[in-house]
Amino acid sequence: MKKLLFLGCNYAQIPYLKIAKDKGYYVVGTDINQNAPGIKYLDKYYSVGYESVDKLIELGNRERFSSCDKVFTASSQFAYIGASIFAENFNIPFLDPKAVDICLDKIKLYELFIKQNLDVPEWMVFDNNKINNINKKWKVFYLKSDYGKSPNYCYRVKDNTIPKLPQKYDRYFRKYFIAQEDILGNHFRINWIKDDSFCFFKVSDRIALPVYFIDLGGEVCKNMNNLIYKLGFQNHLVKFDVIYTEEKCYFIDIGLEPPMRLRLYLQYLGYNFDKIYFEHIVEYNLNYPKSFKLPKNVIIKNKIVESIVGDSFE
Repeated sequence: MKKLLFLGCNYAQIPYLKIAKDKGYYVVGTDINQNAPGIKYLDKYYSVGYESVDKLIELGNRERFSSCDKVFTASSQFAYIGASIFAENFNIPFLDPKAVDICLDKIKLYELFIKQNLDVPEWMVFDNNKINNINKKWKVFYLKSDYGKSPNYCYRVKDNTIPKLPQKYDRYFRKYFIAQEDILGNHFRINWIKDDSFCFFKVSDRIALPVYFIDLGGEVCKNMNNLIYKLGFQNHLVKFDVIYTEEKCYFIDIGLEPPMRLRLYLQYLGYNFDKIYFEHIVEYNLNYPKSFKLPKNVIIKNKIVESIVGDSFE
């Protein structure tokens, strides 16, 4: 029986746990919370955090993981650190730990965007949150810690009024803060899947609309693909946050965890997203519907999908 290391057992992960069990995997799960609701679906549980790499490898040896086994997580992007290092240690095909770190470290990520000829907003780096000499042309800008993920250590600043910043290093703040120019434009989420993409126009952080495509231009699309293959993400679902203006498309971030908007959208249309996603990440089977064939007359508000003609889905 194939074993599956499953990192994170909270409510959001339960659908994937059930699918893993239905498929006959022996599921070894980890969660630092000993009362996590998904524990009851596991064959073996370990109270280990997903960044406790040494303990993860120790349990892997105890459970005799090998290259024939699998790794999966639907937790936060930081869970991919432990998952990727575990997979590398046991020769299990998964994401490269160095590539995962690039996606978490904004400085490395922006430098890579630039090397791949993908535009980023103008930005500056500050050592140990000593913020000074901000570009005076910026009337509004963002301050982000090097490993910050919204809403952790991500601030929108007006009139150079710097908020109180953390003084101690932690998961989200390792060494630097970044000042990034505020770009006026349309915000999109692009969910990249091999040979296809699902795009959403972000009206706000809480409201989004599916769209058929974004005309990025052939050169930008080629550079995106080159970036994905350079990182070794061609067998993963990759999320890009971009800002589209009349002049350029600016790349802001990359995400690796399951996409909430796409999940809600496909479930609303009758597709079992959880099963499709699990089969994609664990078994490399691509069973997503083609984006261009799907209706776009819906709006996503928080965790509710509403048809423009009146139906709703939660």
